[in-house]
Amino acid sequence: MKRPAYSFLVCPDPQLLKARIGEMLAGAGAGTWERRAFWGDDEDPLPDAFWTDLTIKSLFAQPKALIVRRANAFKVDQWDKLGGAITGASPDVWPIFCLEGEWKGKKPAVPAHLAKRDIWKRADKGGWVWQSGGLDKKSMGDFLRRWASDKGISFDKGAEVALAQALPEDAVAAKLELDKIELAVWDEKVVRREHASLVAPTGEMEFFDLMDSLARRGAEAGVWKRVLEDHMKNAKDRMLFNLIGYLASQARQMWMLTHGEENAVRAHPFVKKKLTAKGSQLGEKGIMRLIDLALDAEYSVKTGLRRQEEVLDMLIADLISLFRSGRA
Repeated sequence: MKRPAYSFLVCPDPQLLKARIGEMLAGAGAGTWERRAFWGDDEDPLPDAFWTDLTIKSLFAQPKALIVRRANAFKVDQWDKLGGAITGASPDVWPIFCLEGEWKGKKPAVPAHLAKRDIWKRADKGGWVWQSGGLDKKSMGDFLRRWASDKGISFDKGAEVALAQALPEDAVAAKLELDKIELAVWDEKVVRREHASLVAPTGEMEFFDLMDSLARRGAEAGVWKRVLEDHMKNAKDRMLFNLIGYLASQARQMWMLTHGEENAVRAHPFVKKKLTAKGSQLGEKGIMRLIDLALDAEYSVKTGLRRQEEVLDMLIADLISLFRSGRA
């Protein structure tokens, strides 16, 4: 397959962008190319390393995909500079510009100053633009089938539809929920209708309420009561899988929010504020510990090292210890 000189990906969802880039590179026979990432909202969005890779030709150069995230933050002069240099780009590089602004309805988020420039017009005319408003119920089926194919997992009758209806319409959040499903079907590799109940409905097991309870002395009884009630539901591993998924998701977002990546976190401003406060309270070591606890719990379940009940008990006890120390 002949690849384009460069590409534009217009999509607000980083997980879908990642998947699309992988598909593009593999489809063009460039799956083994080195991938280099640059950030359009950095202080120096296009450093010397980018221009060196873009323009310098060499007999023994390593082919590279130059992936520019959040390129929608580029100013006019940066697009003008790129427009002048892109035609002389090395044949061993594939510049990929990700426009990650939120869409207005069904209108792609293409900056007005970019749409007027030749670098965009040429890509649009050549079919070098891919657009997606993000994950929705219509595209969920394809998203699920790609995931199942990658993992070697099949669907029992009615399971795909049930899971598509249950998953959140956000690829990052949906991926975290699918990680729980993968754990649940680890040996059998078959998703059944009842596995859809593992997906946490909006508002269930409210993260902040649980974390605040873990940090309050004298609240242990209430925490354990909640844990046991959730764990004794029809899907006995519901609480454990939900908790592992929540911990991984929230820790990731706390890290991003406390390290200057607020624009990449798709959440309500109120939620961002609470996550930032919790992340600042825990600090870098606390957030890293949170990630470690989630990974340890997942590993213990996958390998059969411990029973699910034991993993859940240890996880809650470790979380109480972490949030108490963070509070102190």
